[in-house]
Amino acid sequence: MTLDLDRKMAQLELKLLRAQLNSHFMFNNLNAINFYILQKDPQKASFYLTLFSRLMRRIMAGSQRDFIKLSEEIETLRLYVQLESMRFNHPIELQPVYGENIDPEMIMFPSLLLHTYIEHAIWNHLLPLTQDGKIRLGVFRRLNKFHIVLEDNGIHRSETHAHRLMTQDEAGLQMAEERVFLLNQRHGTDIQVQVVEVPIAGGEPGRRVEIEFEPIPFTKPKQ
Repeated sequence: MTLDLDRKMAQLELKLLRAQLNSHFMFNNLNAINFYILQKDPQKASFYLTLFSRLMRRIMAGSQRDFIKLSEEIETLRLYVQLESMRFNHPIELQPVYGENIDPEMIMFPSLLLHTYIEHAIWNHLLPLTQDGKIRLGVFRRLNKFHIVLEDNGIHRSETHAHRLMTQDEAGLQMAEERVFLLNQRHGTDIQVQVVEVPIAGGEPGRRVEIEFEPIPFTKPKQ
């Protein structure tokens, strides 16, 4: 049973890594760097390349671990959001908001899980905006559980709209849900993810991602 679970996790993690490092993402970012070089803006090209390499290093490191510090996850998200903001020339800001007595250095969290939902928010909700995009990442504690709430100010469409084809983005969301299920089986955790509709201006329902989990023990890395 354990070997079968490990095999399923390994296969799923490889699929998720491929989804996060898909050929379009890699090509588009390298093309953006090339654009700045051709525009004879070496400073911006160098800055973009530095962000891109740091993000790649963090994604590769995170893909090798089931859980990382929440602070590390948020830093990876900052790099990703900053890159997408530069690439599309569309200001997008990640806004972490912490509740009382919350220290992201002391919270363990599934690696790269939030990346999937933020990528979905950028591509489906924020890019159509004519104003600056904002992603609010709230972290707080209620009773004995941590709660993470992900919201954005983007344009949302109702799920009752006309039938949509399965896209790579939607497949990524399904894989994220499956990974949470397998993590709970492997580690005995109780991580719950919900995508709920919330009312926003204009009559269309907005979306909010809610994640709750009991504290996950971790061992500090050796110095």
